[in-house]
Amino acid sequence: MTRKPRILVIGGLAAGPSAASKAKRVNPDAEVILIEKTKYISYGICEIPYYITGEYKDKNDLVVYSPDRLQREKNVTVRTQSEAESIDRKNRTVQIKDHYKGVRRKEEYDKLIITTGSTPRLLPFMNEHIKNVFTVKELARAYELNTFLKRNKPKKAVIVGGGYIGLEMAEALRHLDIDVTLIHRHAYPLSRIDEKSGEVLVSALHENGVHFVPEGNVKSIGADPEGNVKTVVTEDGTYDADVVIVAIGVIPNVSLAKDAGLDIGKLGGIKTDQKQRTNDDVIFAAGDCCEVKNLISRRPSYIPLATVASKMAWTAGENAAGGSSVFNGAIRNIALRVFDYEVARVGLMFSEANDAGFNTVTETIEAPSRVMGMPGAARVRVTYITDKTTGKLLGATLLGKDGAVHRGNVLAAMIQMGATIHEISNLDLMYAPPFSPLWDPVLIAANQTLKKL
Repeated sequence: MTRKPRILVIGGLAAGPSAASKAKRVNPDAEVILIEKTKYISYGICEIPYYITGEYKDKNDLVVYSPDRLQREKNVTVRTQSEAESIDRKNRTVQIKDHYKGVRRKEEYDKLIITTGSTPRLLPFMNEHIKNVFTVKELARAYELNTFLKRNKPKKAVIVGGGYIGLEMAEALRHLDIDVTLIHRHAYPLSRIDEKSGEVLVSALHENGVHFVPEGNVKSIGADPEGNVKTVVTEDGTYDADVVIVAIGVIPNVSLAKDAGLDIGKLGGIKTDQKQRTNDDVIFAAGDCCEVKNLISRRPSYIPLATVASKMAWTAGENAAGGSSVFNGAIRNIALRVFDYEVARVGLMFSEANDAGFNTVTETIEAPSRVMGMPGAARVRVTYITDKTTGKLLGATLLGKDGAVHRGNVLAAMIQMGATIHEISNLDLMYAPPFSPLWDPVLIAANQTLKKL
């Protein structure tokens, strides 16, 4: 009797379940096994700040697929609390540490998909002895943070890092009436944002009771004998803290792949081809542990987003099951809420475009989101980064209290299709007073940019 082909997937957050499910759909006869070192799979990291605010009433709403549901609906075998310790490429086995049973075993594979994701960047003072310092990356830690906040009712919080997670957590903690100090290493929140937009965000933080510390470099902490952090020390001042959130970014989790001799790129992620295949023909990789081709610069990039991870995973899963799918690459397309403001960032930022060798021109406009006088109308600030040589839109930042994010999605589609500013200026966009004015901000920005081209 012929043995079923065995596809092993390591990692169970966004990419892992997507890859496993896709592999099973493409080849229903394959034995597909998902290995995850924690108790949880397939949950939303982006939802965590809104779980802290209470906008998610039930913690189970953060979970997309439980292990039982994935097994029942997708026919994928799920083994949680099972940590992949090493890969034997010659014998096609993975050594697994079963944390539930306290034993080690070897799992054979015909095809292997690595979806180990990313790990949060840490500060030197973070260790197992510290009780009130948290990262916002894993579901278990989110539950712990929520329990800590409810049980201890901290009055003062320090957030280290002013990127997306840092800003969202600042809003979440202010929603709980906690005094928040946000320390960021740059002059404005969100790296590489233009000065005017940065000033708007800083004003929004101050207006909502967040003390923003620009160009702050954390040097040390002060903790009591029980390991509770009481102060965070920077070069310019000391800040009291009952709870500390560290949100200084993530790095690809590639130790397993690296130890197995798989190729790692200059940005620290696993290198793959367009079929998500590594330098080992039977090993694929997808998600935040990988580098990805940027569709604008055509260079390797690191874009740790669930949307990109899932697309990569579909390709890896299909090809591991015998298909021939291709993943061409991605662009950065991110949105967030900062109190009353919507922020969208699409494609390359100004400095990234220049670093990639483009001859850039920028244009910024402000225009109404709806017909003025309609309830909810507000001004939207739109910045375009354009290649002066080809006229193609390379990137955009949109900021406003109404209608910024969905306009960002329009521009993301245009950028991905390689549209020029002239083509964008000719778009037939909706005109309806409750939603958009006669001349949409997207069109006004394009027409103003044309004058510079």
